[in-house]
Amino acid sequence: MNDLETIENYLSGQLSTEDRTRFESALRTDPAVADALAFYVLAKQAAKNEARAERQAELNALRRRPVRPSAGVPMRWAAAASIILILGLGWSVYRLRTEPVEAAQLADTYIRTNFSQLSTTMGGEADSLKTGVGLFNENKLAEAEAVFESVLTSQPTNDRALKYAGIAALRQGQYDQAIDRFHKLSQRTDLFSNPGTFYEALALLKRGTPTDKVQAKKLLQKVIDQNLEGKSEAEALLK
Repeated sequence: MNDLETIENYLSGQLSTEDRTRFESALRTDPAVADALAFYVLAKQAAKNEARAERQAELNALRRRPVRPSAGVPMRWAAAASIILILGLGWSVYRLRTEPVEAAQLADTYIRTNFSQLSTTMGGEADSLKTGVGLFNENKLAEAEAVFESVLTSQPTNDRALKYAGIAALRQGQYDQAIDRFHKLSQRTDLFSNPGTFYEALALLKRGTPTDKVQAKKLLQKVIDQNLEGKSEAEALLK
């Protein structure tokens, strides 16, 4: 299950539904598979960073040596140097533009792995919340969200209902609603463990408006600096 080709196909969305389900099940139960996925993602990002640094060094060298045509240098050489510089800049811009997509892809991987099912071990939670969790785990996301929202109406301080409502909205692509729920969760100071800030960053990366990447980066850095829930995942996303 830790075959790199399987991991590559999983991250690129090329696995069949059956194989993806089997792989995600292994992620939840086999630490070796989870470690292999984390190593692959981090190694791929490290290779990208090294390639970017090499490209930047090449561009800097070209900028320090402007080409000035002279009697001994054919014009076509100068034109070729200019094209190389333009292509180099274009490649750098392209790489920068693709970074948010890749960050969103990593966020999507986390969401698929961790938000496909909700825990059913909730002790003395209300029956209505258990009903919502059951609906969610049956992939009846809209119905589950409606139940969670109903719980919040009668119990505005129920942090589980707030978290689950955000997750259900996120799974359905309702990013504005998810961000609102996770932001409210992040403001709670009475919880022993609070993933609200990290979850809000995930939702921002998925929504992907021009300002969302900047805000998501700030939130991920906050998770790291304040040692909040999701720190290790935040570190991987920022790299």
